[in-house]
Amino acid sequence: MEEFELRSQILLGEDSTRQFKREPSADAKMAGEIVAFANSGGGKIFIGVEKDGSILGLSGEEAEKVGEDMAKVAWDSVRPPFSILSKSIATSDGIVAVIEISDGASKPYCDKAGVYWVKNGPDKRRVQSPEELARLFQSGEKLYAESQVVSASTLEDLDHDAFARFYETKYSEAPPSRSNDREAYQRTLENLELVDSGRATVAGLLLFGKRLTVLLPEMKVDAIWFKGTERSASEWHDQRRMEGTLAEQYDAAMGFLKRWNSRIQGEGSFNQRGSAEIPETVFEELLVNALIHRDYFIKDSIKLFIFDDRIEIRSPGKLPNSLTVDQIRKGVRRSRNVLLASFAPDILNFRGVGSGIVRALKAWPAITWVNDTEGEEVVVTISLVAQVFTSA
Repeated sequence: MEEFELRSQILLGEDSTRQFKREPSADAKMAGEIVAFANSGGGKIFIGVEKDGSILGLSGEEAEKVGEDMAKVAWDSVRPPFSILSKSIATSDGIVAVIEISDGASKPYCDKAGVYWVKNGPDKRRVQSPEELARLFQSGEKLYAESQVVSASTLEDLDHDAFARFYETKYSEAPPSRSNDREAYQRTLENLELVDSGRATVAGLLLFGKRLTVLLPEMKVDAIWFKGTERSASEWHDQRRMEGTLAEQYDAAMGFLKRWNSRIQGEGSFNQRGSAEIPETVFEELLVNALIHRDYFIKDSIKLFIFDDRIEIRSPGKLPNSLTVDQIRKGVRRSRNVLLASFAPDILNFRGVGSGIVRALKAWPAITWVNDTEGEEVVVTISLVAQVFTSA
């Protein structure tokens, strides 16, 4: 990094990836800053820079000591120990020490007091809720929402006939008889991580559950077909709530989209069905991906919004495992719900090899993704305006 690039970055101001400091703070506070960046995608600390972006600068000796001290803090006061990269950038106003903190590979990190921090805009925030801490462990692939036990559930909350049909299809043999060998049957469910200690897991209920409106009330799809182009609109054409297993949610959401998609009356008689506007495969791929890859630690529904100019599918949780939007568009797939993804091809129209998004883009190129890391939401937008250009 040269002076021009340094000043260009400083001009952007502080945010969740850049922080300015006149000089390092106490070791405990700097450990918290490193932890927050490591847990939140990484970033840079510019030392020798005021909050307003003015460079006060350091001497060469000061910059060298800053790099050494920060490396020691990262190794001695961060758990697990962390390595940083320091650079000294010479400017006409003095030297700026740039501390580069990568996105942590062994999340979650905490300081030596056992406190977990994440970025909150240009500042850091202490993680206090068990739900947010669980999501941090999930991001480090140390905890999976789909494998969590639903404490209020029992074996009776599973549709055992549906499970038997699935098992026979997937494994070409019948599962152990529930009536004749209950222990072997339960052990089969436990080996598949659908049950743990006599209670259903999140995955077990999402795939074969009953009473999901009671046991997993937030894990559903809320759909609204608005009049106009704004979410604040007080009028809509249709509004539905899709609940139940993943297959039931998928079928209901596809039905909702198909009704909208066939609303255009084709040429011919008055009673002729409308013609489809968007290829059905687009909805199939995007819906399945939302249901399989959403963050089930977040107690919220998937939102399916239809506007006059676009369709939005809003999924709880940011993209998993450092996945980027560019990688999604190229067909790269990383699942946070490994179990659901492995069973989905036998239950949903899901292939699980990353080809679905590529296929959807080929059928309808005007699809965009936004990874809202602070709001913890992934928004997929299907633009309807593009139809004018593609049909011209």
